[in-house]
Amino acid sequence: MASARDSVAAQRRDCVMKLQTAILPFVLGLAAVCPRAEAEDPEHVRPSTGTVEQLRSAVSAASHSFGDTLDKGHDWLYRRLQYLIARLDTAFMENGITPLVAPVSPLRIGYDGDLLHRRNGIGTEGGLDSEATLNIPNLERRLKVFITSDDVQETPGDPALERNPIAAGLRWAPLKNTEFDIGARMKVWPSVFAALKWTDEFHVGALRVYSFAKPYVESGLGLGVSGGVAVDRWDGPWVARSASFADWVRNAAATGWSQTFIAGYARAVIQQRNYDKLADGHDLACGVVARAAVSGDRVSRATLYEGSVLFKRPVHGGWLFAYAGPVVRWDRNFGWHPDIGIGVGFDALFWGLATPPAELAGYCR
Repeated sequence: MASARDSVAAQRRDCVMKLQTAILPFVLGLAAVCPRAEAEDPEHVRPSTGTVEQLRSAVSAASHSFGDTLDKGHDWLYRRLQYLIARLDTAFMENGITPLVAPVSPLRIGYDGDLLHRRNGIGTEGGLDSEATLNIPNLERRLKVFITSDDVQETPGDPALERNPIAAGLRWAPLKNTEFDIGARMKVWPSVFAALKWTDEFHVGALRVYSFAKPYVESGLGLGVSGGVAVDRWDGPWVARSASFADWVRNAAATGWSQTFIAGYARAVIQQRNYDKLADGHDLACGVVARAAVSGDRVSRATLYEGSVLFKRPVHGGWLFAYAGPVVRWDRNFGWHPDIGIGVGFDALFWGLATPPAELAGYCR
């Protein structure tokens, strides 16, 4: 029995050493390829703050190239979605009542995929990742409608490994830094959920701290509590970040956890609302980050180690971002075999009309 425990402990130590060995060249390469840090902080990509009426009066430029055609397709879909949401907002209003002005609603659509060499050959994984907040002030008054593919717990991890069905619901902010969600997840056997989320963001000297706690209940899963703390340090465009996460589920009497360390260079970042995007480094808009992560399903037991490098940059119009980078993963479920490959993906932001190249911020310039 003791020899079996020693063997497992040796496997874990071996995985840690392999992870460190894999990450070190990535970090050294990062320092070699990135330009000298400047004094300025990274730029922030934020959603539009305009209204639907302002959108109706905006004129898109004529198409003269493939890029222009891509922008027009983006703007066509963005306008159609905003007009549909605005019509829904006023569809059930009584005559004679002046409607509230409807702000535009941000929508993000992403894709994450992995191509890995496993013990039994080459394998692929991938999936869409989306999030939207629908601004319908006449229907909601103080409520917001949300649509997301993230899980209720906001578990950080590789989106390519996850298969979360779309969830939709209502969000209410009763107090500062507090949100109450109630909704349903669309799957073969739909589930309903409710969650109360508290978040806070503050600075301790040069450190920025983001924390959240979320008690929740979901049919088929039961009662649980998730929470996390992300701490990062920016020095101009250089960043170092630690993200810790835990999720306790009462029915299973178990606590899942993860710990992530990120270091890199970012000329710009995408303003993200969810904790999991901070933990996996996908808030990057332009730059490169190295990531080391470990996760487990018991306080003393690890189930997965992963090292990766993420290169990300805008590829068109300030709304389409693509990324790629090497990945190495050791999973307990596959006998700790080193699965080596590449991760790829994109983020398409429907946060406003496509910006003309002359008016774009200096992302990656």
